[in-house]
Amino acid sequence: MPFTNPYADAKDGSSDLSVEARGWQAGYDAGVSTPPEVPPTQASRHGGFMNAWAEGAIAGNADGRAEGWRLRPVTESSGLVVRVPGSEPEAGGETGEMAGEFAVAWKSVGDAPLRLMLGQFAPDADGGSDVWLVGRALDKACTGKGGADRLYLPICVDPPHELSGDDLNDAGYWHGDVTDSFDVAGKAAAQHALKRMPHFPGLVRYRPAGTHNFWDWLPLGQGRPEEP
Repeated sequence: MPFTNPYADAKDGSSDLSVEARGWQAGYDAGVSTPPEVPPTQASRHGGFMNAWAEGAIAGNADGRAEGWRLRPVTESSGLVVRVPGSEPEAGGETGEMAGEFAVAWKSVGDAPLRLMLGQFAPDADGGSDVWLVGRALDKACTGKGGADRLYLPICVDPPHELSGDDLNDAGYWHGDVTDSFDVAGKAAAQHALKRMPHFPGLVRYRPAGTHNFWDWLPLGQGRPEEP
């Protein structure tokens, strides 16, 4: 099992997570997606943040070594999903009409797709102001809606465009609607790819993972991302 945030229930004030909780999760996300060594500690004026960040980075590195490294989407410019050096794709493990088009998956981490999925799947759920809480909220939402074990979001890299107020779109991605049906999401991704030049079309697959912002990237056909 992946390490979990030991500061998850510590709060600064009535509602905000503690600095240590935020620091640990930031370090974990960096550690699980930057093989092979533990990343250097992020500088901060807050000693507690730095110490927790270092602890999280060690835990993330341990999980990366034990369970496989995870990639993080690049949202600063192009929106491309970049494969972590040394990682290997795993089987998608899906069945149904679209299964052959989504044969492999890369383990991924990051809150951007999950925040949108949470907003569509459980609009009344509170994802909190801290990004890593999205994983916990989505996990609880899946449990509370009949035990949904997988969610899918059709998605692809979108060329530069005017800001729309949709956070995922503004980060450089087109997306469809979240669904618990693999075939429905697969058809939406395939139809989008037929209408315009495809830019790494595929699916975000979420499987409940406790507090973690873990998801899988299932590339569509020949649109799969290659190692840079």
